Amino acid sequence: MKNVYYAHALCLYGSPEEFQELRTIRGSLRKHRVVNPAEYENHPEKRRDTIGFCLRLVEGSDIVVFSRLLDKVTAGVGKEVNHALKVGKPVFELKMGKLVRHTRSVKYISRAATINLYRKWRAI
Repeated sequence: MKNVYYAHALCLYGSPEEFQELRTIRGSLRKHRVVNPAEYENHPEKRRDTIGFCLRLVEGSDIVVFSRLLDKVTAGVGKEVNHALKVGKPVFELKMGKLVRHTRSVKYISRAATINLYRKWRAI
C-alpha cells in the first residue's frame, strides 16, 4: 500500500473541513494510506522540530496532496509541497473536490501571515 501525505493548514486539524478533505483524498486514492500530520500532534520529535519532522514524513510518502486556506498556501504547506517536488514526489492540489496535478513549486505566505490567516479563518 502506498502512502499519501496530506499537507494542510494547522488550523484545519480536527475540523469538518479536514474531515471533508480526507474523504475526498480517500475516495480518489482508494489504495493509499493517508499520512496525516494532525495524527502526530503530540509526537516528541514533531514537538522539537515540526517542519523537519513533517518533511521527513513527506520523504517517506509516495504522493503529496495539499490544500489552500482561504486561497493561500500557508508557510508549512508551501515548504512541504516544494520539498516534495524537489525530491521527485507527485503532488496534487485539492481543488473543488478534485485532485489536480501540480508540477511547479508554489509561492506561499510567511509564517506571520499564516498565523494571521488562521485567525481570519477561525473568525469566519
